[in-house]
Amino acid sequence: MVECKRVVVIGAGISGLVTAKVLREDGFDVHVLEQEPEIGGVWTASRTYPGLRTNNSRDTYAFADHPYGPSADMFPTAAQVREYLASYAARFELEPVIRLSTRVTEVARHATGFTVTVVGPDGPAELPADFVVVCTGTYSEPEMPNIAGRERFAGTVLHSSEATYPAVFAGKRVIVVGAGKSALDCAAWAAEHARDCTLVFRTPHWMAPRWFPGRTPADQVLLGRMAELFMPYHRRNRVERFLHGRGRVLPRIFWRAIELVLRTLLRMPSVLVPEQRLPRGLENAGFTSEFYPLARSGRISLRRTMIDSFGPDTEVRLTDGERLDADIVLFATGWRQTLPFLTADITSELLQDSGFRLYRHILPPTEPRLGFIGYASSTACQLTSEISAHWLSQVFADELKLPTVDEMDAEITRVRTWLAEEFPARAWGFYVGPHLIHHIDDLLTDMEVPTRRTRNLVTEYLGDFTPARYADLTAQRRARAAAR
Repeated sequence: MVECKRVVVIGAGISGLVTAKVLREDGFDVHVLEQEPEIGGVWTASRTYPGLRTNNSRDTYAFADHPYGPSADMFPTAAQVREYLASYAARFELEPVIRLSTRVTEVARHATGFTVTVVGPDGPAELPADFVVVCTGTYSEPEMPNIAGRERFAGTVLHSSEATYPAVFAGKRVIVVGAGKSALDCAAWAAEHARDCTLVFRTPHWMAPRWFPGRTPADQVLLGRMAELFMPYHRRNRVERFLHGRGRVLPRIFWRAIELVLRTLLRMPSVLVPEQRLPRGLENAGFTSEFYPLARSGRISLRRTMIDSFGPDTEVRLTDGERLDADIVLFATGWRQTLPFLTADITSELLQDSGFRLYRHILPPTEPRLGFIGYASSTACQLTSEISAHWLSQVFADELKLPTVDEMDAEITRVRTWLAEEFPARAWGFYVGPHLIHHIDDLLTDMEVPTRRTRNLVTEYLGDFTPARYADLTAQRRARAAAR
């Protein structure tokens, strides 16, 4: 346990909630600030489009010590995720430390800590803090393309995060722009409820069905140590050095087989089959089942092109010369990351070369009192956030020996170079994607706790992978600290 020092956590989404829980259990005085009137982050009702479900099954999209109840769908809906997060906050008594409808306007540092300036229901205020954790997430502001003629378009232009009510598409002519999971989800919902729906996309991405044969959730097949052996991580054990060296034909066979399985199970129309060969492109992959039958049946029209401009009235002009009419154009074109509340001196250390410079995707090398949780986006974001929170708590408690600033900088540069090659579509450098367990192993090694989480290698590599493997992490950390 630590001397009771104050930590301000910014954001009450998945990362903020688990960070608050871990830090409180380690003895910190935690205060959570959330600008929305409810907890949940990207899962709040004001940000979720109709039909949204988790990419992961409920068995893998959970915190280590708080499973979903049996009444939740195997792939929970957005409403069920909100219920789950509310139950987590209630069980671990987080509600009293969360300030809702409270926007952070500035985080300024000084010799002994930080001053966090906020605007809340009672007006502006300043909070002193020994430590600050930013949990605002990598989905902060909608990314909208600047297309000529928008001001004269008579229809409605939306980002996918703004299409939040079920009747939004009813009876409308809808164009959805994008090819990621959110675009396919929105197009599927529009196809069921709109007058007609067209998907306009530049590049198709690999998708997986939610279920594999035998009603096995797909993520339970694709997540785990065995699958990660076939993906080149920036740090490799002996087996991985062989597989990505002299034995590289084996990963190639594995991924060609996965491609065949995905194309077959989803019955992908040829225009939607990606040219990029797996494992390249995994940063854009997702799980979806509803879209492909609707596309095959013609209820979703497919246009592999781009929007060139908006014409008069409801006209939309495509780059190939085709002209469509639409009442709604919905852009599922992603997000950009901004941190406007950080002062310039902090931002200059954090953001360099168009990306975040964070050691282990958590810590600025020159400011160990400031942490970022949720910036190691992965195929199980809640778990990487949870393990990252344990790592950061040990840093704040001075229980984890950090490398020198120069050593951390060198490691950041090395990892960012690898990420740019591995995931070029995630240029900000906060995505570890399918290298979930590899990244967690790095953090556990730093914390000097076991990376192997089951009794033997067979279950470690072939057994079901769930967050419950890490449920005893707090006890292991404390045992290690007591033994020092």
